[in-house]
Amino acid sequence: MQIIADANMPGLEPFEAMGTVTRVDGRSLTRQQLGQAEVLLVRSVTRVDAGLLAGSRVRFVGSATIGTDHVDLAYLQQQGIHFAHAPGCNARAVAEYVLQALLLLCQAGNRSPRGSTAAVVGLGNVGHRVADWLTEMGMSVRACDPPLAEQGYEGPYELEPLDAVLDADLITLHVPLTDRGDHATRHLLDTRRLSRLSESQMLINTCRGAVIDNGALLSNLQAGRGPATILDVWESEPLVPPLLFERVLLGSPHIAGYSAEGKLKGTGLLYQAFCKWLDVKAEPAPVSASNEIIELPVANERDLLRVLQVAYRLSEDHQRLGDSLTSADPGRAFDQLRKQYPVRHELHNWHYQGEIAAPWQPIMRQLFARS
Repeated sequence: MQIIADANMPGLEPFEAMGTVTRVDGRSLTRQQLGQAEVLLVRSVTRVDAGLLAGSRVRFVGSATIGTDHVDLAYLQQQGIHFAHAPGCNARAVAEYVLQALLLLCQAGNRSPRGSTAAVVGLGNVGHRVADWLTEMGMSVRACDPPLAEQGYEGPYELEPLDAVLDADLITLHVPLTDRGDHATRHLLDTRRLSRLSESQMLINTCRGAVIDNGALLSNLQAGRGPATILDVWESEPLVPPLLFERVLLGSPHIAGYSAEGKLKGTGLLYQAFCKWLDVKAEPAPVSASNEIIELPVANERDLLRVLQVAYRLSEDHQRLGDSLTSADPGRAFDQLRKQYPVRHELHNWHYQGEIAAPWQPIMRQLFARS
C-alpha cells in the first residue's frame, strides 16, 4: 500500500508497518506526487480537493488536525473517499498557550485575571477545555457557540450570542473557519464588531486567522482603539503582515497546538481510524513517561506563569517569527518555523512537587492531570 504523508507528521511508524510511506512537503504537494498512493495523510497546509485528487487512487484521507476547512468534504463524499481527522488532539497544548497568553496580557496591562470576565467563542474540544481552565483560574466565563446551542447544549456554560459577550475583559476564539450557512465564521470579528472592542480589553486568536478581519484589526490597533492582542494565526498565512505583527503584543507562527503529545495524538487518531476503515486491529501506542520534576511554588499569577514557561515560552516564538519577517522569503520562512519547530511538551509530561497556595490549586490540578 502506498501512503503519502506530510513530512511534519511524527509517529508514522504504525503506518510504515502497513505500507510504504513517502513524506512530502504538505504545502507544495501536487497531483503528480500522489502517484499510485491510496492513502493521503495531511495537516492544515494542504488543500485537499478535486484539484489534488481527481484521477488519483486515493481512497483514504486523514488530516492530523482539529479543523477541516482545508478539505473539500463534499467532494470526498461524492467520490466515496473515506475521511478522518483528529478533533481534540491538541486541546491541552492550545489551552496552555491561551493561559500563558492571558497571563502575559495581564502582566503587560498590570491587571489580574482573577475576578475578570472571559468570552470563550466556540465550545468544541479546545474551547471547552479553555473555558474550564479559565474558570479554575478564577475568571467568570461567558460562552458563545450558536451551532452548539441549536443542538440543545446542556453543559455548565450558558450560551450567549456573540454580540452579547463582546464586552468581556478577554475574548478568546476557538471556532472552525467556515464560509457558508447561518453561522459562517470568516470575519466573525469584522469591522463592526472590532469597533466595539477597546484598548482595555484583551483578544487571543488560536483557531484560524480569517476568523478576524486582519485589516480592520490593524486599523483599530494603529488608531489606538484596539484590544491588547496575541495572535497565533494570520489571515494571509504563510505571509504575516509586518505592520500587524508590530502592533500585537505577541505573535506566533500557527503553533499554539504544536506540542509533541498533541502531534502524536493526532497521528494516533488517524491510525485508529485507518485500521477501522481496513477492519484490522490497531496496535496500542507506546506509553512514554518523564521523570522530570517541577518544584516551583505557586502563590500568584507570576508564579503560575513561571511554571507554564518551564514547558513553553511564547516570547521565543514571537522572536523567531519576527526574525523570519526580515528574510528574503517570509512565507517560506514561516513554513520552516513550523517544520523545524523545537520539541515542546505539555505540562503533564512533568511531575509537580511544589507548594501551591489554595486559590491556585484548582488550575494546577488541571495543568498536571494526565487526562
